[in-house]
Amino acid sequence: MSVVVAIKADNKVYIGSDSQVTKGGTRTTLKNENNYKIWKVLNVDHCLMGQVGYVRDGNVVRLIDDLVTGYDVYNDAVNYSFVVKRITPYIISTLKEYGFIKDEKYFDFMESSFFFAYKDHLYVIGTDASVIEIEDCAAIGSGSDQAIGSLLSTVGEDPETRIIKAIKASAASDIYVDYPIIISNTEDTTFKIINEVDVK
Repeated sequence: MSVVVAIKADNKVYIGSDSQVTKGGTRTTLKNENNYKIWKVLNVDHCLMGQVGYVRDGNVVRLIDDLVTGYDVYNDAVNYSFVVKRITPYIISTLKEYGFIKDEKYFDFMESSFFFAYKDHLYVIGTDASVIEIEDCAAIGSGSDQAIGSLLSTVGEDPETRIIKAIKASAASDIYVDYPIIISNTEDTTFKIINEVDVK
């Protein structure tokens, strides 16, 4: 699986992820920016997403070009209600269109979880389409328990340092998490690459 970690601080959201993907008994490091587990939402500034689960889900969702529109930004509409009523159903309908949704009879079940971050707001979109607004920090993926433990022990430190320590903790004990670490934030949405030798 993976780990993606997010922290609200300094009037923005910081997001970091590992770079390993597994298939059966093999693993690969994702080095191309198109394959990162975090990405800038198309056509909107200050907006990032992160994903854990099936790579195919991330492939499709990262290419939705009107997930957030200029009209939505202009009307200051990107909030909790917008994530619940617009973004989450849009993700589900797109994944369903491509045949990537399991029909659980009562509700649509995704194989992936997502972070959605806009400016200084952070949301987790769960596999059951639930939406939780995060006030401080969170982690998703198979390495999330170790990451959360680390985050709780580093309160007050620099956000990027906290993310690196959290993912390092996950990589130390979760076979599905590995370097390099990719970090961005909603202020500039550029990517930093942190290799294992950089954190020793």
